[in-house]
Amino acid sequence: MVTTLNVPGPVAKSIIERDKSVISASYPRAYPFVMDHGKGCRVWDVDGNAFLDFAAGIAVVSTGHSHPNVVKAIQDQAEKFIHISSDYYHEKWVQVGEKLNEIAPFAEPAVSFMTNSGTESIEAAIKLARYHTGRSQFIGFFGGFHGRTMGSVSFTASKNHYHKGFYPLMNGVVHVPFPDPYRPILRSRPDEPYGETVVRYIEEEVLGKLLPADEVAGILIEPIQGEGGYILPSPGFFPALRALYDWAQDWRAGA
Repeated sequence: MVTTLNVPGPVAKSIIERDKSVISASYPRAYPFVMDHGKGCRVWDVDGNAFLDFAAGIAVVSTGHSHPNVVKAIQDQAEKFIHISSDYYHEKWVQVGEKLNEIAPFAEPAVSFMTNSGTESIEAAIKLARYHTGRSQFIGFFGGFHGRTMGSVSFTASKNHYHKGFYPLMNGVVHVPFPDPYRPILRSRPDEPYGETVVRYIEEEVLGKLLPADEVAGILIEPIQGEGGYILPSPGFFPALRALYDWAQDWRAGA
């Protein structure tokens, strides 16, 4: 016997209609699901229908919904204060920075810039790269999703509707193929892994014919693409990209 859930139910339909009159249509909605509450990997809508959340709250609830330790941490903090901005100091902020240093995958000391979202992090990275290097140009990758604010959406190249109606975007971004070994765009040399083909393309075609290396502030890439298809580059790609970066640094220095 097949049971069909009443989705969206009457309460959900009512809320969706109210949403249309007061919430911007720019927010993408994948499905007419109206959340009521969740526990672990299970979620319930406002009409009492239960679901399994295979997406972990769009990949941000890795501990499950309403994990008791997370709930307690939020409650404890809310009892003290909720917001004080960055104009003043507080210890929790320092503790987060210390923990990030502890687990960072490198030995050098680092300072952290805390943000509210992924797109805000990208905007900060763009500004930092330009400020630190004094250069203006960037290289991004087709298939990448980095956010929807003006700088980050200029790097986003997974769907063209993210750009529709917003031109001109931030200038100075050149896109190249992502090292997708399943659907290669570039032609590799015999016995050349595809990731290294992409790096050679950047060196020979982009830096050799389009962008002077000393004008490039940075290369922005997802280590594993998400919207682009959950693509893991071939093992040699990142070492080759790093070697290209090191070569560019030596070239700028006149070595």
